[in-house]
Amino acid sequence: MSENNTPRKEPLGEDEPSPIAQSTPSKTWVQFEDETENVGKSEPAVIPTENVHVLERSFSKPSPGGINSDTNGAVLDPKPLRNVELPVATVEPIRQGFVNGDVIVTLLPVNSSFPWITPARFRPELVPEELMAQGLTLTVEEYVQAMELLVNDFRFTIYNICYKRVLVVWVVLAFLVLFGVLFSNQTGPTLFGLGIGWLMFNAAAIFLSMWVKFKLTRNLEKCLAHVNKQLLRHKIVIALDDRGKISCHKVNLCFLYMDSGPCINHLQTSIDQQERDQNSGWEQKMDITANDIVIQGSRTTRLSRKQERATLLYLRYIARWGKEVVRGYLVSPPAKGGRHCHSLTCPCQYIDEHLYCKPPDYPCSFFFFMSDRNIHGPPSGLYV
Repeated sequence: MSENNTPRKEPLGEDEPSPIAQSTPSKTWVQFEDETENVGKSEPAVIPTENVHVLERSFSKPSPGGINSDTNGAVLDPKPLRNVELPVATVEPIRQGFVNGDVIVTLLPVNSSFPWITPARFRPELVPEELMAQGLTLTVEEYVQAMELLVNDFRFTIYNICYKRVLVVWVVLAFLVLFGVLFSNQTGPTLFGLGIGWLMFNAAAIFLSMWVKFKLTRNLEKCLAHVNKQLLRHKIVIALDDRGKISCHKVNLCFLYMDSGPCINHLQTSIDQQERDQNSGWEQKMDITANDIVIQGSRTTRLSRKQERATLLYLRYIARWGKEVVRGYLVSPPAKGGRHCHSLTCPCQYIDEHLYCKPPDYPCSFFFFMSDRNIHGPPSGLYV
C-alpha cells in the first residue's frame, strides 16, 4: 500500500535540467519593480532631485512675472548670489589732519548716580577714539598715564568738588543768618545792630568766597601745567571748561591740537628782550619758578634753567588759553589771524598781551581778576 501511494519517479532525460540545479538561486541583488524595468540598460539609474532642478532654474531662467517660484509655490529671491565688499570707511580714522587750535575731543563725566549732586568723575582707562587718529602720536599708555596724573591730583579733586559749591554754601549760610536775625525777637537798636552785623558778615563772606575761588583756579592751572608737560611732545593741550552754574557735573576736559615749538621760540625771544630792561618787572609778572639746579658734593655745580623759562611760561598759561579758545573768546578775523594760528589768537600772542596788561603789584591782581571776570564779560586778560 505504501508502494502504491509513493509517487513514481520518472527517469530524467538528457535535455531536462536537474532539480538540484533549479533549486540553487543565483547570486544577485534584490531588485524592485522600478529596477526591473531598467535591467537591460547598462548605465545606472539616476533619480532627479527636484531641489537642485528648482535652484538652477531660479538662477538662470526668471519667471515671466519677475518672481521665480518652485513647483510647490515657494517664492525665491530673483537676484543671483554675488560677493559684497565691505566699505573701506569703517576702518578709516575719524580725521587725518589737524591745525593749531582745533578741538580734538571733549570728555564728559561718567557719573551714573546723582550726577547733579556728586562731583564729576573721569575714568582714565576709557580712551577716546579721536585721540588715536592719524597725525597724532599719543599712545594709549601715555594717555592713561596723563589722565591718572590729573585725576589723582588733589588740586583737581578740590576744584571739582568745591569751586561751584562755594557760592551755594555762602548763599545758604547768609540766608540762615538773616532768618536767625529776623526771628530773634529783638527790637529797636538791638535789631538794627544785628542787621548791620549781618551786612558786614555778608560782605566778608563774599570776599572770602572770591578768594577761595581764585586760589582754586590758580592751583588748577598749575595742575594742568604739570599734565600738559607730559603731552607737550605730542602737540596736545588739555584744558578744563566748567560749564555748570551750581552743579559740578558739567566739568568738561577738552583736548586741543597745538604745536608749541614756534610759540616757545617767540616767548624765549621776548624774555631775552625784556631782560635788557631791568625796570620792566617782567620776571615777577611771569609767575614761574625757574631756579638754577644745584648739584651738591665735593664740588658744587650749578646748572642754569634760563632756557626752560619759555617752556615753563608756555605751560603756565596754556590751559587758560585752551579754556578761552573752547568758549570762543579768542576768535580773531581771518584777515588778521594769529601768529601761529589761522583764525585764533595763538598762545604766545595771548601770553604777551596778558603780561603787558598785568600790573606789577601782585596783590592788586586779585581784584583785577575778579572785576574783569565777573563784570566786564569775556576777559581780555586774567591778571593772575
